[in-house]
Amino acid sequence: MARTRMRGAVGRAARALRRRRAAALVLGLVCAAAAGPAVAVPGPGPRAGAAWHAWRAAGPERNEELRGVTARGPEDAWAVGYRENAKGVDVPVAERFDGKAWRATRVPGHAGTGELDAVLARGRADVWAVGSWDDAPAHQDRALAQHWDGGRWREVPLPAEPARRSAYPLALAPGRGGEVWAVGVTAEDRVAAPRPLAYRWDGKRWTSLPPAKPKGEALFSGLAADGAGGLWAVGVAYGARGEGRPLAAYRNGATWRSVPTPHTAGRGEALDGVTALAPDDVWAVGASSPPDGAGTRPLVLHWGGTGWTRERVPDVAGQLHAVTPDGSGGLWAVGEREDATTPAFSLHRSAHGTWRLVPPASGADGEGASFFDVTRVPGASAVGPTLWAVGSTLPRLNPPWRPVIQGYGTRGSGV
Repeated sequence: MARTRMRGAVGRAARALRRRRAAALVLGLVCAAAAGPAVAVPGPGPRAGAAWHAWRAAGPERNEELRGVTARGPEDAWAVGYRENAKGVDVPVAERFDGKAWRATRVPGHAGTGELDAVLARGRADVWAVGSWDDAPAHQDRALAQHWDGGRWREVPLPAEPARRSAYPLALAPGRGGEVWAVGVTAEDRVAAPRPLAYRWDGKRWTSLPPAKPKGEALFSGLAADGAGGLWAVGVAYGARGEGRPLAAYRNGATWRSVPTPHTAGRGEALDGVTALAPDDVWAVGASSPPDGAGTRPLVLHWGGTGWTRERVPDVAGQLHAVTPDGSGGLWAVGEREDATTPAFSLHRSAHGTWRLVPPASGADGEGASFFDVTRVPGASAVGPTLWAVGSTLPRLNPPWRPVIQGYGTRGSGV
């Protein structure tokens, strides 16, 4: 492989950071569920007889992983990631759903190379995707942004980080007016001294507006707009001994401010994804693990307007990567189990607060799947998917790996 892979979407920087922190939580971080609608719009909840069904990616499907997904409606959804080509080079992937099938689009990347971690569709002719590309001569990874104008993708320059710092934008969300925000992490020589990054698109150019330098090492992995002009970014902050603690920051104005989160002493904990149903109803998901990394459990935090609280969820040996509204006051969260033939799993929370575990697609088409991102489908039809979840089969460590696309509904695509 051109690059060593890890569960989720952070990329090489976070993989290496976690390998050198024996006490840190081992998490695969993915682009924020905020790539979908930021605030839930009333709509149908889970249907009777609905289930996860496997859909065919555009292909060639060999050594491909999908990391981000967003939907504007039943006939307009996007999934992004990377594919390793015949030369062992990672090339960006962007697939579009037109109501019938997922179809490939040509993404130039940076000189044809790169990988995409998050996608945000603001309109049929206004789609953003972010990720990174490998600057091999400098032994660094550089930030990558791509824009779809309705007919083609083109690269749009992101702010340059210092020459010895790699940059990984990992999540996207809409800001005020025509703003677009991206958050992620920079790291010295790909692995050292991670710091959160934040970029803003003002309609003409991207600028860097990161939070104040943290006291320790930290990164952002999820981002959501709260529907009232505010933004929530979540991730992990590392203590002096490498232990992970949930990180949350809020911006509504000129600066980011850190907001305290609950943390379980003696465990490594981190947040991957975040979504907002309202300014006083924000949800973040991730994982909690003991120092040896065994026995990881889902972590779900809720912002009720005055503070973050921990939510009790079904006991699953695994981690959550992404969360999205269900359209009727509830939530869907997706992730992957530990040591399972098919790691993918999802949790649904009803508007009344009841959680239930929902299995992924069964059979050969679902075998080996892991979920890295999920989004609601606004205005879903009576038979079409109400949700899209994406990922890959890579966590089974059996090459070649393949992309995973599953839709939640009463019927699948017939694959």
